[in-house]
Amino acid sequence: MEREIVNKVAIVGGTHGNEYTGIYLLEKYHEYPHLLQPKTFEVEYLLANPEAFKQNRRYLDRDLNRSFRLADIKDPLLVGYENARAKEINDQVGPKGDARVDMIIDLHTSTAPMGVNLVLTKTDTFHLMLVDYVQQRMDDVTVTLEQQEDHHFLMTVADRHVLVEVGPVPQGQLKHEVFEKTEQAVQLIAEFIEHYNQHSLPQPSESIDIYEYFGVMYLPTDPLGNICGMVHKNIQDRDFQTLQSGEPIFHLFNGEDECYEGENCTISFINEAAYYDEKKAFSMSKRRTFHIG
Repeated sequence: MEREIVNKVAIVGGTHGNEYTGIYLLEKYHEYPHLLQPKTFEVEYLLANPEAFKQNRRYLDRDLNRSFRLADIKDPLLVGYENARAKEINDQVGPKGDARVDMIIDLHTSTAPMGVNLVLTKTDTFHLMLVDYVQQRMDDVTVTLEQQEDHHFLMTVADRHVLVEVGPVPQGQLKHEVFEKTEQAVQLIAEFIEHYNQHSLPQPSESIDIYEYFGVMYLPTDPLGNICGMVHKNIQDRDFQTLQSGEPIFHLFNGEDECYEGENCTISFINEAAYYDEKKAFSMSKRRTFHIG
């Protein structure tokens, strides 16, 4: 296990401007700094998309959390607010591949009942021990994995990173329980880093189950590309449950049901409001077990 300590951590809120929990948690830490005062590392706060926040929108021109591929950051021809903002953030906490900060914690919410979802892009020992530490100390914690080359997530600017996604909460709203769970997850992540830096981590679990994304199901559309049905009540709110072949997944406006055809899988982000711009109905994943150590 690599032993370089974590010296600087950036906590990011408002990567999506209408996800208020992370934004106002940063405000809380600014107002009451004694609530998060680590001893072995420095922490800084970043409001990622202030213009989208002002307009209560997820983004203005493009999804900021899909704007951090190295190829995009380096492309001078990419214009628009989020592309410019991605370059600014990369300059501020990066550059990606040799970042000034050692770790990024990016705070998000979902309109789906995801509980506490910790999102990874890598499964080395540090990251597995991190999510295991939180999962052992909080209820309703699920870990997901989204791997890809030249990743587009903001948090991947730093080599070590985790995304905290909590739901359900409507867009543009604070919800007490979701806020509390987000704050508790941040506190546990900070606690883990302190133990890691001081070589005092407790014994981790032998293994951890992680849901690895492999695909997306899109809403039904007519020949003109217009939505012609909705997520079926059969699967609504069944996040992180198993979808079996033959189950109804869409109810069409003509009264017919459309059923799933494929291998059994785990579904999440079911009927997520933020994904209607791309007509996504839900995400699909497979559960994998990772040995820790």
